Amino acid sequence: MHIMTVEGIGDRRRGLHPVQERLAEAHGSQFGFCTPGFVMSMYALLRSSKYPPTKEQIEDNLAGNLCRCTGYRPIIDAFGVFAKTDDSFYTASLSENVNGQAICPSTGKPCSCRNETDVDANESSLLSLVKTYLPSSYNETDGNAYNEKELIFPPELQLRKIMPLKLNGLNGIRWYRPLKLEQLLQLKSCYPDAKLIIGNSEVGVETKFKNAQYKVMISIMHVPELQTLKMEEEGIRIGSAVKLAWLQMFLKKVIAERGSHQTSSCQAILRQLKWFAGTQIRNVASVGGNICTASPISDLNPVWMATGAKFQIIDVNNNVRTTIAKDFFLGYHKVDLKDDEILLSVILPWTRPFEYVKEFKQAHRRQDDIALVNAGMRVHITEAEGSWIVSDVSIVYGGVAAVPLTDGKTESLLVGNKMDYGLLDEAFNLLKEDTPLAENAPGGMVEFRSSLTLSFFFKIFLYVTHEMNTKGLSKEGLYVASMSAIQSYTRPFTIGTQGYELVQQGTVVGQPMVPLSATLQVTAEAEYVDDTPTPPNTLHAALVLSKEAHARILSIDDSVAKCSPGFAGLFLSKDVPGANSIGPIRFLHKKNIGPIIHDGEVFASDVVTCVGQIIGIVVADTHDNAKAAANKVNIKYSKLPAILSIEEAIKASSFHPHTTRCLSKGDVELCFASNTCDKVIEGEVLVGGQEHFYMEPQCTLVWPVDSGNEIHMISSTQAPHTHQMYVANVLGLPLSKVVCKTKRIGGGFGGKETRSVIFAAAASVAAYCLRRPVKIVLDRDVDMMTTGQRHGFLGKYKVGFTNDGKILALDLEI
Repeated sequence: MHIMTVEGIGDRRRGLHPVQERLAEAHGSQFGFCTPGFVMSMYALLRSSKYPPTKEQIEDNLAGNLCRCTGYRPIIDAFGVFAKTDDSFYTASLSENVNGQAICPSTGKPCSCRNETDVDANESSLLSLVKTYLPSSYNETDGNAYNEKELIFPPELQLRKIMPLKLNGLNGIRWYRPLKLEQLLQLKSCYPDAKLIIGNSEVGVETKFKNAQYKVMISIMHVPELQTLKMEEEGIRIGSAVKLAWLQMFLKKVIAERGSHQTSSCQAILRQLKWFAGTQIRNVASVGGNICTASPISDLNPVWMATGAKFQIIDVNNNVRTTIAKDFFLGYHKVDLKDDEILLSVILPWTRPFEYVKEFKQAHRRQDDIALVNAGMRVHITEAEGSWIVSDVSIVYGGVAAVPLTDGKTESLLVGNKMDYGLLDEAFNLLKEDTPLAENAPGGMVEFRSSLTLSFFFKIFLYVTHEMNTKGLSKEGLYVASMSAIQSYTRPFTIGTQGYELVQQGTVVGQPMVPLSATLQVTAEAEYVDDTPTPPNTLHAALVLSKEAHARILSIDDSVAKCSPGFAGLFLSKDVPGANSIGPIRFLHKKNIGPIIHDGEVFASDVVTCVGQIIGIVVADTHDNAKAAANKVNIKYSKLPAILSIEEAIKASSFHPHTTRCLSKGDVELCFASNTCDKVIEGEVLVGGQEHFYMEPQCTLVWPVDSGNEIHMISSTQAPHTHQMYVANVLGLPLSKVVCKTKRIGGGFGGKETRSVIFAAAASVAAYCLRRPVKIVLDRDVDMMTTGQRHGFLGKYKVGFTNDGKILALDLEI
């Protein structure tokens, strides 16, 4: 394995790579925390592509990268220069002037485009493509000076013989890498509970966020018998360890070589893969991993079931058995695999003439999002006694039950009948019976999701009807307005423009100058809090959080946590040297204060008022050890009545004191009562809470100075002075003894103005008491749980207006 990082392709000393330089010059970085990821995604696409990519390929490749501040337009604009372009519109123009010169269709003036030597874009190398871009020098580092050869895969690694591996990790974890199926089965016989690893896209989440522990892990990436991809008489054989990206490429090849009537299932799988996570995930995730995870919202499992796919399973004694996909999923994350068995391969059968397979997925957004509801459906039409009837059908939904749900009643209704509009009403009624969603179903949006099950079936009905009509086998066709329902979703390449007026004032004011940190950000040389070198003996912190929404703390038992490896201390409200509060200076005499309503504590002392409230902080020698120790702190509660929604708070008259505000102008009620309003409507709008979603999580590095009499810190905050005040308050130190520095932050958006303070205060307590540096970097799930987010709002309105749309009266309660 050879890993290439963003630092390896270019830096300020050696010069920037063209990808880095283009992103910096096009204003594609702002906070810059996500910038190295975009650079490497684009670089990897150029290095792995045989031919220059299209603009659509570039955009698809970046779908797995998130940007919160800059916006995607300047990033896509920056990388568009590397895209393959079609110049035929210009070079093939027949317009000429009287002198025989070609006329440019863009400017209408003579040009020499046609006279230039044509270069076949498919034969041009990516290196020559990069050379055609001549950026201007915008600082002392000029990308044109980048003359080092592109890094290649080290020859010594290519010559190195791959060997089986056995690695021993911390806490008794063992890692194996077999190279043959025989070795894998032998390991499986010795360790029946071993976890098989391919891309780590699911296991990584389980171990990091769900605290799952696997003592033995077996990497099966190098087992050739599990990487089979071939066409057979029965269908396509797909090894369980085949990456989803490999499957995409193979299916494209199969579809191009085989008849369309044989590859309807292949086309459905391929279309579903387009919206399956992002490029980065598809490059590592495997077919078998997705199947055996048995997620109820898997995009592929309903399609495997609908197509009649077969799963081949092998045990440790080399016995192979075959089961159909519909019988494989037994329950929530449970499959038909014994401890001594593994999934060997998937057989995707060829489709028959007049057999149609369609895939469906509805999510909040198209790319890189999990499904609300998905489905796979297959319909086979055959001729019987002069009529075309449904001879076989399969309808499978995902996201409506613990396992992919087969709609047996509707299938039975359709078999033997003509698929015409007369069946629709009865089919819809059966669908509602077969796919019930309880009002409290996980995921919510019950009414919408129920409607999707009907919508998906209606779409395949329209699709089959259209296909049969096109072939002249059915008189029923589609209205033009219904055609969009049968077409696969396609989105054109993103195009955006930015217009601004240049008004120079002095040297740089009013000019679109490249940010001074841009070159540092595109090369990952920009340092954020987590990049800051830690002092010797630095401890790492993890928070002990409330698991109850409203409860009284009865006891805190840290006996197990103290025995945890690397444990250095647990600090609670009783350990705070100053005030256990986080408010501004003018409220220092109060015990419980906060940014707006002054009721906050650094560590909950008696009562917790939400899930995720900080009760204590654990410090240990590593981040992972600190998290492990924090999870071992046992807290007993006495539950109290909890208010969990705005509606419940209104019903219970639970309001913060002295917060009522009223803005009024004119007599609203009189206007409503009069006949001046042509129309009066009223209703309510509920806006849920919103995560600030900065890329860099909350983090702080705190260290004592002068034997602990002074505290210094580097924080990711939008308000360093606020950090100084709060930490001084918590430690009982004068402001002059607390120093807070902030070089740059990886996004804030208001989420690091006041909410970042409590984490710095908690870490400072540990650093002050132990006289040692303490670093706290929150995991994303902890960050979202503890920061409180932007609050939700419930607005009740009554508005009166004229027929012309002029608003005359508004009564709004928020």
